[in-house]
Amino acid sequence: MAIVKGNDLMLFKKDVTTPDSPVYKALGAATNHTLSMTREVLETSNKDTGIYGESEAGRMTWSITTENMMIEVDFDELVDLMQKGEKIVVAFAIAKNANAIGGKPDGGWVIGEGGYEGEVLITQIDANAPANDKATYTCTMTGSGPIRKRAEA
Repeated sequence: MAIVKGNDLMLFKKDVTTPDSPVYKALGAATNHTLSMTREVLETSNKDTGIYGESEAGRMTWSITTENMMIEVDFDELVDLMQKGEKIVVAFAIAKNANAIGGKPDGGWVIGEGGYEGEVLITQIDANAPANDKATYTCTMTGSGPIRKRAEA
C-alpha cells in the first residue's frame, strides 16, 4: 500500500458544458486542500436503555476547503460563481501526471482515476493580502447532496 503524497492530491473543477467527455481543471497554485465529512448523531436513548446512551447515524454533510496563492482569473471565477449561487461539480483526486519534477506539466494537471466527486456551493471566500508577501485566498465549498467515490477505469 503506497502512501499518497499531498502534492499529488488535487482539487479539480468539472466543466459540465461537455457532459459526454467532461473536462476537469485543477485550481491553480494550490497549497492545501481539506475534505471534511460529518455525520450527525441521533440520540435514541430512552428509559429502556439504562445508564448508557444510544445513538443512530443521522444526516451526513461534507465540505472541501482550498487554499491557493492568488491567481486572479481563478479567484474571479470563484467569486462570480459564489455571487450567482451556482452549484459546481468538484473532484478530489490524484493527478494522473503527478510527480512532475518540474512542477506543473505543460497542459496542466490531468485528473486520475478514483478519488471523490460531488456537487458544491461556494459558501465562503477569504482573500489575504499581507504586506511584503504573496496574496492568497481560501475558498470553502459546501456539498449539496452526496459525495461519491469516482469510478475506477
